[in-house]
This record gives sequence, C-alpha cells and structure tokens, in this order.
Amino acid sequence: MRPDELHQLVTCRVVAAEQPEVREFLAREWPLADRRLFGADLDWTSRPVVIEARAGRELAGVALGEAVAGMARLHDLLVAEPRRGQGLGARLVGLFCERAAELGAARCFLRCPDTERHRRFYERNGFVPVARLPRYYHGHDFVEYLREPLVQEDREAR
Repeated sequence: MRPDELHQLVTCRVVAAEQPEVREFLAREWPLADRRLFGADLDWTSRPVVIEARAGRELAGVALGEAVAGMARLHDLLVAEPRRGQGLGARLVGLFCERAAELGAARCFLRCPDTERHRRFYERNGFVPVARLPRYYHGHDFVEYLREPLVQEDREAR
C-alpha cells in the first residue's frame, strides 16, 4: 500500500472523553517507541510525592507532585494565607525534594508565574530558571525551574 493510500484510510476525530481503548493503545505502543529511542525497557512508573503540613488537625500547606524516570515534578505548592511568610513553603519544598530523591529522582522541575515573589522564593530554595513560557496560562508569563542536584544542604532548619 502506498503512503497516500494509507492516509486515505485513516480518519481523525475529536471525541468527548478518553475511552479504555486509548489507555490500552498507549500501554502497547509506548514501550515500542521507548525501546526504539532509549534502547531498553525503562520504568515509567509515576510515583506520587505528597507532603502536607498540619497545625493540629488543620491543613496548613501542601506540596504535591510525582517522581518518574529519574526526575521529579512539583505540580502544586500552596501554603494557607495566614501561614505564609513563616518558612513553611521552604520546608515543604525541602521535604518534597528529599522524598522524590528517595524515589529515585535526581532533579526537580516546576512551573510557576513569572513574578518577583516566585523568583525570589524558588531561587532561594536552589532552583534555577531554565525556560520562560510567554502567555502560558490565561495570558500570563510563567517560568520553568530546575533544581539539580535534588538534595542540597538545608538552607533553613525544618
């Protein structure tokens, strides 16, 4: 079959939701693509990294993300408004990085708004900017940060 004939037999469409067949397809095809690129079967298991801070029973802050394929991604870092400015965010980031390292990650990435406050916080906690993402969400600029090595000397006591 010629390439132009094959193209005519394939249809593409938008669907309302992911069907189980999509996950089955990915589970079957990704190992083949990975083997071609990386040369061996690799572990792509995503392991959750969840750090919470509590004041008694009250949740005061969280750091959520994952460790996968030797890297970590910090998806969410949030401290309750009345607890901000007391070093809790830095403690959460430090514990997140330690846990991710225990799970085999050597580096951590995150994306955050491109503001002076965010820059000061993440750079003080060992992250360096690696990419600027113009108009990333809702027209606002974001920055991609990297911390490597993942585990560093504590900058603040926990």
